[in-house]
Amino acid sequence: MDQSLSVRMGYVTDTIPPRINPDGDDGPVDPAQLTRITSLHRGFLYQHLYAVGCLLSLNRGGVDRLLVERDEDVEAVLADRRLYMQIKTRSRALQWGDISSAIENFESVRARHAAGIRPGRPQLIIVSNQVTGPGLAQKLTGDDWPNDVTILTPGAPAPDSWLPPAWETVDEAVAWCSRQAARVPFASLAPQTLVWKLAARVVLACTGHGGQMFNVSEMPALYEQFVQELQAFPAPPAPYLPQATEPELLTAAKVRLITGFSGSGKTAWASHAATHCPEPITYFDVSALSRDAVAGALARELAARHLNTAQRAELLHGAGIDVLRAVHQHLAGTPVAIVIDNVHRLNAADLRDLASALPSTRLVLLGQPRPDQAAFAAHIGIATENLNGWTADSVAGVFADAECPVDRPTAERLVTLTGGLPLYVCHAAALTRTHYDHDAASLCTELSQRCHSVPSVQDLILEEVFASLDPTARTVAFLLAMAEVPLTDQELRRLAHAAELSGPACSRGTRTLTAFAITQRTGRLLTLHDAARSLATEYGPAGSHLTIEHALSGILRESIEGGSAPVGRLAKWAMLLARTDQTEQLLELASHDLFFEQSFSADLAPILTAVATDKDAAPVSRFDALNALALLAYAADETTDHGRLVDDLAALAAAHSARWGTRERLVLATHRMIQHASTGDLGAMNTTYLATRSETAENSVARRILRYTQAQCFFIAGRYEQSDILAMDVAEAYLDHLGLKPEDVLGVGVDELGARLGQQGTDLDDCKRLADCLALTVRCKRELDEHHGLAALHAMKFFHLAGAWRSVVTIGQEVVDDFVEIGDLQQALQLLEQTLLPLVQQHALDDLVIGLRSQRAVVIAHTGDYAAARAELDTLQRYDVPLQQAQEIENQRALIEHLAT
Repeated sequence: MDQSLSVRMGYVTDTIPPRINPDGDDGPVDPAQLTRITSLHRGFLYQHLYAVGCLLSLNRGGVDRLLVERDEDVEAVLADRRLYMQIKTRSRALQWGDISSAIENFESVRARHAAGIRPGRPQLIIVSNQVTGPGLAQKLTGDDWPNDVTILTPGAPAPDSWLPPAWETVDEAVAWCSRQAARVPFASLAPQTLVWKLAARVVLACTGHGGQMFNVSEMPALYEQFVQELQAFPAPPAPYLPQATEPELLTAAKVRLITGFSGSGKTAWASHAATHCPEPITYFDVSALSRDAVAGALARELAARHLNTAQRAELLHGAGIDVLRAVHQHLAGTPVAIVIDNVHRLNAADLRDLASALPSTRLVLLGQPRPDQAAFAAHIGIATENLNGWTADSVAGVFADAECPVDRPTAERLVTLTGGLPLYVCHAAALTRTHYDHDAASLCTELSQRCHSVPSVQDLILEEVFASLDPTARTVAFLLAMAEVPLTDQELRRLAHAAELSGPACSRGTRTLTAFAITQRTGRLLTLHDAARSLATEYGPAGSHLTIEHALSGILRESIEGGSAPVGRLAKWAMLLARTDQTEQLLELASHDLFFEQSFSADLAPILTAVATDKDAAPVSRFDALNALALLAYAADETTDHGRLVDDLAALAAAHSARWGTRERLVLATHRMIQHASTGDLGAMNTTYLATRSETAENSVARRILRYTQAQCFFIAGRYEQSDILAMDVAEAYLDHLGLKPEDVLGVGVDELGARLGQQGTDLDDCKRLADCLALTVRCKRELDEHHGLAALHAMKFFHLAGAWRSVVTIGQEVVDDFVEIGDLQQALQLLEQTLLPLVQQHALDDLVIGLRSQRAVVIAHTGDYAAARAELDTLQRYDVPLQQAQEIENQRALIEHLAT
């Protein structure tokens, strides 16, 4: 074998496959910069929380006032002293270089005090979340260390008893401040709410607001203001779980309209966000008011909160909207924000009147989706906003708290069934515990099949919505539910034709669904809201389901064959082939290597088994079904099942030997070789190899497949050196077959490589097979404790070209390890965050998510961000994972702790 291939795949810089962009967000260009920014913001939050701790302790310390971001991060002014506090957060021990400039700058502060410009004795206190390093610790014991400079580290006593301690983490800071806040005599303020409101005020003060000063005499009034702002808000759930990509409560927009089904968490979101809002905010619920009474009641609420007695006395007695306008005139120049809840009870004209009466006030309107809201939004030129529901992590946490732990695929399935809406998820968890023996998978099956006997709150809410729809809209909802994948308007109209619904009627139904937020649109594609999908399947036209499924199958096949099918269509098409008895097409699909890369392939095993055991089916169909089942068993490491299926293949081949050609004999031989290698019988493996080799032509596809299988078998038997040599030899043969040299791959991006191969009409299966060879040599080198050069990265490129996404991810993890080994943490994070994690999301490879994220936690720990690494593993341990993966997570946790020490 030409050794140039292995030599050239050495320690050379190469290009990684491109970023994957499933949701329009391509992630950070520079992950290392993201890590730095995250650490920076964590440092600011720690600093702000230290200021909060000081504010909560002012009375105990005899402090007159507290200042932020003046000469130092925090300053406390006492009768005879002034404390200057600099806050330092680091990921390693505190060094002299971290504080030397602060001590030098303190000379100027001393001079001002000595000259009488500032009263009292100055003292510099450096607060750090890390202990001092050896060099700095030695300096502290020196005779020349200044008496008025103190370093406060975790575990050390504060120089003044009223000062907060130094905490190691932000979580410790929040916990300590919350304990102090519990002592504040405002019982209606939850301690943590008070902490976050104070933190928000500290942030505001750091911008220069109010002279960056807090006077101790003003603190009770500030607490009273917090009480008034928050007492009307319903208490958010504790702990509050944020929804995916949650928006800010207040933005620059004057009017915002946030809509969502009942149970989507709108009010909880607003209540929680208000605790972090530095500006005065008023909550107003219209649910108990008649439409005519809303304006007047809102005017009274605003007047009571923001106007003095004289201003309230000047208000005229008239129509509610006129009084509201008068109140607004008094509020001129005062920043006021109002959250108005349940606005679906008002019509478009009511909403326009409120907005016009309060032109300088920021309005956040919360309500269930209704057609009138679209007219209102269009009139004032805004777009409605939605909350995106809980993520799979949050769902897993809720089910874990209900003692019904779920694995990652089940958590994703629950997100799909409930839309991630908080109320629906919580009730689903309760149902799982009380009616499904803690088995969430069984709940999912019954909900998706609409055969559950216990009504869910989701059903009760959405059935009311569907009852208000006309029959045409319900039929369109059924069609979108049947499709599951997003459709273009033209595809939807074609599907509607199969349901005997005209194009105009279909469009009219779509508009109705849009007005009720039952549909969601991304570019040209329209889909049904996840939460409404299972219920919508009950509203189909009688007797037309099979016709609609056949029509949908044709639509999906055309888009797949056209090469521009969005993600998810192949999976849906495969399921439709099974449901509509299109067995031959299904078997043709299963004959490709890429079939086994798909997350849905194992779900088709029952259909394949039915074909394999059908004595009336064509022998070649049974053979193909058995081959697919054997490959699935091998991929799942089910050696016994694989052996049984291979025996069934051999028996079928013997009974119909006259029917078989080279393909069938090759398929059986490769399975036999793997079967022999699994039992350690390399002699029988080699005999089968030689017998089949004599039937294949030199340099043929069959010969290369056979030689790769031989390399596989040596690996299975633990003969790694032989496996490696053979795998690299076959890889070289594939490169030659593709018309490539090693230098054509080195440093070349996937797009450029794909363009070259595309011009040659390359079979993508050959790209996959070449990548398999390179991946096998990587595994061999790992077992031999030898470096594999760039073989993993090159394998990743060819898997990417072939669309073998599962293999891209698994070999990509090897590439991440390579980057970590050479210290290129930026590239490691970039590959994980911009390519691998988006890939598993885009292609629903849910079983790979936990492994990827636990690996990412270790990489983050290597960057020094141990708190983020620990938090990630804590989240992952909320999932129900196999014993082996649980042990891997524990091993990674041990590695993180080792790195931290």
